[in-house]
Amino acid sequence: MNYIISQFAHPRGRIGRLVGVIMAYENRERNAWAVSLLKVQPADRVLEIGFGPGWALDRVAAVATAGFVAGVEHSQTMVQFATKRNAAAVREGRLALQYGSALALPYETGSFNKVLVVNSLHHWTVPLAGLHEAWRVLMAGGFVVIVEQPRSATSEDGLRGVRQELAEQLANAGFRHIRSESKAMRPAASVAVIGVK
Repeated sequence: MNYIISQFAHPRGRIGRLVGVIMAYENRERNAWAVSLLKVQPADRVLEIGFGPGWALDRVAAVATAGFVAGVEHSQTMVQFATKRNAAAVREGRLALQYGSALALPYETGSFNKVLVVNSLHHWTVPLAGLHEAWRVLMAGGFVVIVEQPRSATSEDGLRGVRQELAEQLANAGFRHIRSESKAMRPAASVAVIGVK
């Protein structure tokens, strides 16, 4: 059972591909909400950190047709899965997917105007270091959208506590104008925190 659970943090092999299918299905409402919060425009430069099966990237790339969309993921299995899912956008050069770490993003400072993180932050070994990296790769005035599904937060007070903790982490990483919200969805409510560089 622990092996299966670990696959959701770091999918690998055949079981990892199955986990990718499950994540794409289970997280589609959460990803749709996250993408809506990005307010993607045709010329946007968007990075998703921890893109999993690539569902959100597909939606972002469909709108940011005159910009640049990229993803960094620490699972080779998910890089392969998302590349197959988004084959046309990758082939056309509108989407670039890379294996890598949230703690050392393979992009220059100020490369993006929007960064997306969905259900990934809680897997980072040093969340603050990853948030510093997100801040670094953003242009001045760009923003990050972090969406998490804290299954342990079963009340409005619990959700408020998670939002406050995420907001504090963003503030510690240098973000400002931080706002947050919650949204009821299945199987558990999700929270979003947005911060501006």
